[in-house]
Amino acid sequence: MPRKMIDPEFRNSQESELWAEHVAPLNSLVQDLRAEAPGNPASVPFFAPLHGGTDATILCLMPAPDAANRAEDGEDILSTEDDDAAAEALATLLAEAGIDAKEVVLWHAYPWYRAEGAAGRLTGAETNAGLDPMGRLLRLVPNLRAVILMGKGPEEFWAKLTKKYPQAITRITAIPSFSPAPLSLSGTTAQREQRIARRSEAMREARTIVKVPRGPAGPRRESMVRAADLGPEHLKRVIEVSDGNQTLHGPLLKAFQPSPEWRVTLTVEVAGQRRALGVTADTWVRVYRGSGLR
Repeated sequence: MPRKMIDPEFRNSQESELWAEHVAPLNSLVQDLRAEAPGNPASVPFFAPLHGGTDATILCLMPAPDAANRAEDGEDILSTEDDDAAAEALATLLAEAGIDAKEVVLWHAYPWYRAEGAAGRLTGAETNAGLDPMGRLLRLVPNLRAVILMGKGPEEFWAKLTKKYPQAITRITAIPSFSPAPLSLSGTTAQREQRIARRSEAMREARTIVKVPRGPAGPRRESMVRAADLGPEHLKRVIEVSDGNQTLHGPLLKAFQPSPEWRVTLTVEVAGQRRALGVTADTWVRVYRGSGLR
């Protein structure tokens, strides 16, 4: 069901994972952009951990965050599970096209909340202000292959971006569409039907461009865990750990810590051989899920 952010437990889980490995670089960018607008410390919503973050292959680009949808309590998080009609419509469109939430990242052409009273299309100044943040974002999401331009504002923005950063977008196919917001369906019955059809068609085009990975495509990043916190639930999971000199990558066979003061000895299967590595308790271990991309 959409609008999961109204569930306190779900919201807490998203807030607690804002610095998970796949979204930490993007949310660091958010903090930088907030610092550039010091009069409004929460002026850019965070990236939601439920989405793909740095692993995303599809970008859903909207005009600007809607101040009416800001959270009354907790962090502002941009998500298809937000409690508003546009987020619900976007979640439905993605699901109908067979696009998993982990494949996408959401962003705005103008990433800050607009000035009070601002309405309608983005101004030229707002469009220009969003170009540098987008350039910085693209460097953090190297696997992007499609961008769905959700409205005329994002289309005009992408055209400017193409001129400013031509090398950054050569691998990305731009797909014109319409905003998921209800206002985009105003007009005559024929106009509404045309927009509804185009929104669905754009999603299908993105699904065609970005194929669903099949078979073993390498492990998918899941989380970072301190060596001292590895437990039975991590056994047989693929991990990657380094002591600064060598790196082991493979299924975890054993994690042994004689006492809290001693180093943790990790035994990993590497190329069919058992290898052991001693690391400090605070060493971060990358833990993978399965052997294939979802």
